[in-house]
Parts: sequence; structure tokens; C-alpha cells
Amino acid sequence: MNVHDMQTSNLALVQDIYAAFARGDVPAMLATCAPDIVWISGGSAEDFPTLGTRHGPDAAASFFSDVAAYDEFTSFEPREFSAAGNKVFVEGHYGITAKATGKHFESDWVHVFPIVNGKTTSWQEFTDTAAFYKAGRA
Repeated sequence: MNVHDMQTSNLALVQDIYAAFARGDVPAMLATCAPDIVWISGGSAEDFPTLGTRHGPDAAASFFSDVAAYDEFTSFEPREFSAAGNKVFVEGHYGITAKATGKHFESDWVHVFPIVNGKTTSWQEFTDTAAFYKAGRA
């Protein structure tokens, strides 16, 4: 497979992941993960329960459980998808209300997906972690 075909295939895989997220289909998202996936949402769980680093598909699944427990999305907008080499970058924006406090915030974000042999080897989110921290504080 040439680089262009790989990038096209990787873009399609990541677009399918976001379509699964929109449907609430966590098993479909997790099916794209490598067995040793590293799932990173910047910051630490001490600052906000959905932040931090998790290892393996079960830990990635716990991320989605935590998101459902702690975040109420008012918007989730993947805006631009791009590929370079084996990585796919997604730029977007979301609005979230912290369920525990009722505090709302909005943030732009970037998600990075390295893909090897059709599987996501990691997911890393770059976002406004201070906004998460502030929203989680009463």
C-alpha cells in the first residue's frame, strides 16, 4: 500500500470512529484499538475524572464510562480531519457541562490517532485542561 492509500484508509477509519461516537457505539470504537493502546486525555484524573493516561482497551472503555458519568456534551464538532504518515489529526470543538457542578465550558481540541496495521495504537487529546479543572470545582 502506498502512502496516499494508507492515509486515505486511516482517515476513513478515524471518520468511522467519530461516526460510532455519534451513535454511542463504544464497542465499535474499541474494536479499532490495538491491544496495547495508550489513551491520553491531557492532565490528570485528580484535576477532572476524564483526564489522564489509560493503558489497554478496557482502560479506554473506562474513559467512555467516565465521560458519560461526568460530562454532559452541549456540542461536539469534529471540524477538520488530516493525515500525515501513519497519523490522523482531528481538529474540533466541544461544549461540556460538568454534571457534578453544572458549570459549562467550551474548548477547541485536537485528537491524534497513530494507526498501525489498521488499528489505533494511541489516542491523545489536546484540550483546555484548565477549563475542565475549573468546571469540576464547586
